[in-house]
Amino acid sequence: MPVEPGLRIDGRLPRVSLSELTALRWERPGQTPLEDLLSSVSLELGRFEVLGYEFERLSAQLRPGNRAWDVEVSAPAARGQLRVPYGFPGDVPLVLDMDRLYVPASSREGDGEGEQDPRRLPSIRVDIRDLDFIGRRLGHFTAEIRHADDGLVMQQLAVEHPSFSASGQGRWNVLDGRQQCALELDIDIGNVAGFLEAVTLAPLIEGRKGSVKADVNWSGGPDARVLERLSGKVRVALFDGRVRSVEPGAGRILGLMSIAHLPRRLSLDFDDLTGQGLAFDSIKGDFALASGEAYTDNLTLRGAAAEIGIAGRTSLRERTYDQTAIVTGDIGASLGVAGAIAGGPAVGAALLLFSQIFKEPLKGVARGYYRISGPWEDPLVRKIDARELEEAAGLGLPPARRDDAPEGDS
Repeated sequence: MPVEPGLRIDGRLPRVSLSELTALRWERPGQTPLEDLLSSVSLELGRFEVLGYEFERLSAQLRPGNRAWDVEVSAPAARGQLRVPYGFPGDVPLVLDMDRLYVPASSREGDGEGEQDPRRLPSIRVDIRDLDFIGRRLGHFTAEIRHADDGLVMQQLAVEHPSFSASGQGRWNVLDGRQQCALELDIDIGNVAGFLEAVTLAPLIEGRKGSVKADVNWSGGPDARVLERLSGKVRVALFDGRVRSVEPGAGRILGLMSIAHLPRRLSLDFDDLTGQGLAFDSIKGDFALASGEAYTDNLTLRGAAAEIGIAGRTSLRERTYDQTAIVTGDIGASLGVAGAIAGGPAVGAALLLFSQIFKEPLKGVARGYYRISGPWEDPLVRKIDARELEEAAGLGLPPARRDDAPEGDS
């Protein structure tokens, strides 16, 4: 018999769901609260589901504490301590104090409208020293999340990684019976290749520093298929780096990585774009997102060897490109500046059209126009003429917002 008073539970369960646990109601008038009956709980769980994410082979040790369960968890993907309030939502916060947490891909299919209702969750304090979210190594993650009548409000979020840091705020609430989320995020990048690798994008671009600013929203909860439902705006700026040679199969996002395909295609014409990659002073672009479709009308690479401008659409749902690029600049004196590529009046008219799309002219003499289309893994990069460029310029691309574009490299 146990020495201490109360009921001790030891056992194994094949699967437990957080949404099912929070739906349990034990107390009725005159009944003893569950925490007064138990002295300890020791469970081995085959799978533990939280918001559609499942953790395998998890051990949990629970003891009743001051207004909350003190929980110690250990699993291949999680290790640390939790304080779980006796009642949800209540005025006692849920606390995650984790040494590591590796969140696997969601097993849930559908439109992101999950079983968990954010209005039934308490305030949450998060301190995770090593967070991996679906393969994205985010490093040290902290957050303060407050319970509200219509859901949860993330008052502050912070990420510290050797290659970048991030801060932001957000919300997850219910409006007119539908769940919705929003996130504002500022990312300060100290190592561009390290940042791309950490967020599972191929490190095809190196750079001394950069920044990403995002103000996005989506329908449903915070599941693994958020990208397919994103709306809002994103601004990207990278400085002092080079674009590496790209091979088929590398993962990409937005329209930014389509730049990396151009040197491989342009190497058929320009030998000095191969080798160590295409150096740049800056890469900047604004993206307008609508239901998983990302549009840009001002993605530009500027460097001593060339300037590249890209306008068009990237589908985050279908994982495809539909973009038009112009390449200008003094790429090599031995190439000459003659023929239909450089001096024809039709090309001049097309360059003017493209400059109108970008709101500002690209410097240098035009060398070629390209269409980028097809899947992210291996898109087709094809040289086009002025007529096709005019057709592309007339597509009526939704403009990315530029009213508060940053100046310089600040």
